[in-house]
Amino acid sequence: ARPGGDDLPSVYAGTLIVQGHAVARVTATGARSEIGRIGTALGTLDNERSPLQKQTAQLVRHLALLALALSLALVLVHGLVRGDWLQALLAGIALAMAMLPEEYPVVMTVFPALGARRLSKEGVLTRRINAIETLGATTVLCSDKTGTLTGNRMTVTHLAAGGVALPDRLALEAGGESLLPEAFHTLVEFSILASVVDPFDPMEKAFHQLGERFLTDTEHLHRDWRLVQTYALSPALRAMSHVWAASDGTTQTVAAKGAPEAVMDLCHLDAAQKAHVASVLDELAAEGLRVLAVAQGRFEGQDWPANEHDFDFTFVGLLGLADPVRPQVPAAIAECRAAGIRVVMITGDYPATAQAIARQAGLAESAAEVLSGDEMATLSDEALRERMANVSVCARIAPEQKLRIVQALKARGDIVAMTGDGVNDAPALRAAHVGVAMGQRGTDVARESASLVLVDDDFAAIVRAVRLGRRIFDNLRKAMSYILAVHVPIAGMALLPVLLGWPALLFPMHIALLELIIDPACSIAFENEPAESDVMQRPPRDASAPLFGGVTLWLALLQGLGVLAAVMGAFAWAAPRLPEAEARAFAFATLVVGNLALILSNRSATRPLWATLRTPNTTLWVVVGLALALLLASLYVPWAVDVLRFAPLPAHELAAAGGLGLFSVFWFEGIKWARRACAGSRQPTVAH
Repeated sequence: ARPGGDDLPSVYAGTLIVQGHAVARVTATGARSEIGRIGTALGTLDNERSPLQKQTAQLVRHLALLALALSLALVLVHGLVRGDWLQALLAGIALAMAMLPEEYPVVMTVFPALGARRLSKEGVLTRRINAIETLGATTVLCSDKTGTLTGNRMTVTHLAAGGVALPDRLALEAGGESLLPEAFHTLVEFSILASVVDPFDPMEKAFHQLGERFLTDTEHLHRDWRLVQTYALSPALRAMSHVWAASDGTTQTVAAKGAPEAVMDLCHLDAAQKAHVASVLDELAAEGLRVLAVAQGRFEGQDWPANEHDFDFTFVGLLGLADPVRPQVPAAIAECRAAGIRVVMITGDYPATAQAIARQAGLAESAAEVLSGDEMATLSDEALRERMANVSVCARIAPEQKLRIVQALKARGDIVAMTGDGVNDAPALRAAHVGVAMGQRGTDVARESASLVLVDDDFAAIVRAVRLGRRIFDNLRKAMSYILAVHVPIAGMALLPVLLGWPALLFPMHIALLELIIDPACSIAFENEPAESDVMQRPPRDASAPLFGGVTLWLALLQGLGVLAAVMGAFAWAAPRLPEAEARAFAFATLVVGNLALILSNRSATRPLWATLRTPNTTLWVVVGLALALLLASLYVPWAVDVLRFAPLPAHELAAAGGLGLFSVFWFEGIKWARRACAGSRQPTVAH
């Protein structure tokens, strides 16, 4: 039989013993131990490559094959037609360099790395870089309640005492009553006796603080009693019991606390009594309180029963604890809703309590949106998949059930982000597309299994991370569109002059010079672009949609063809009028300015170029300034002119080349204007 953990005299490998002494006999090792079983479960879950990585690899592979085929064809054609195989080889190398998108690996490395740095400033540590790209596509965000949506700072605010009838009820206010009525002393006394002596759990700390506040000068605090037996919380019984021995007698006092339904079961209440307690429980839970029940009993002798059911318990009462929703959570959840992200709260609390907290946070609207762990246990995988379509709250959920929730959501086609903190959460964190572990209260195993770690366990930090993930992907797409666009004129200048019988325009050294502009522009300048104004007002992108599908692909190609037409037109005009070196310099200057115009134009897919000029991006202007300085150096520094086979351009020719380069992307501004007009016409009319 598998050991039961705290509810049996057994310990797991990896357990941290904080006090006491024990002698243990090893019953299982390696994969047969409980921690080994968790490791085996983790081993069956692979770290998948992100959709963007798969798409980029496919795009690079296709372009590489196309570049290889065209380069070989160009070498053969040039060599056979002109007989100059050395120039044919140089032309083939130039074409291959022009077509191979070597910037893509740079972008795929730099953007996530700088994104991880930005996330760290938001209180989110990145353990797996792929998660940054996936964040922007998240459609469902599964979050713990305690400590994530709430502050995990519990205080006892309501008491219901007097036995099964619960005749005595009291609402406590911070800094309010200085005296506690005698009717509630036993309830507070036994809630403390059923808690850890030196607690670290916020709930048990709240019980001790309540006792220090009201029972200090009474006989209900038993500092001289000795704890002789414990029965810990277990999945089978959500209640814990402590047996205490007084220093002057043989009769032991038993105190139990836990989930109300578990304590009612320990007290063997009949149906009518359970119904009455449940009605009071529902009243407290409806206020968003976490409700625990307390029971008391007596025991004589040292022959401890095997489980708590063998004690004779008397029902004492209920305690309601408030754990307020973090102030920033409702706004964060509203932001998720506007962004098309569904938030699902997962908690071990009573369903009515969970629903009340969810309502305060802006989540659940109806009981149909709540799924309990007991109901979930009766559902097949297919039924659970259908049920999760409308669920906003999962209550009374055991840690091992989180994995089923994640798998059901993934089976529906959702991109799932999941929070967790315990060892048992590790498989669910690994199975989720983005696992988020708690930094303050998370276990080492949870943090190792997760992709992200929240420094302060704050839900709003997850939302900030999603926003940043969307910004990173937007900028990544801008950079990749620019890369594809700029390679079109470079490849065309390497290929078309050879086919048209013109002198060679680009040599490998020219392309290497262009890379000094392209690489920092796509890897640094675009990464530093601010987020679009609507980044959290649009639905999540389709993670399976191609990166360069449809309109994006064709617009990038058209941009590149526009620059290519301007450059070829510049050379066609200059070739018969200027010496070959000067004509080459004229065309190259047109290409460089057209390249810079592509950078500026691709800063936004909708806003006009002159509007983006007002958007701050210091890195961009540094890149543009260095590119222009590099162009001037290549045209007017004597040794550079000789190496690049250029000739200095007169001022009017340089100005003309610059004008042609800028004009090469002006037509694209017209397309932006048309897209803005179409988007505006589709906006719904609001009646006032």
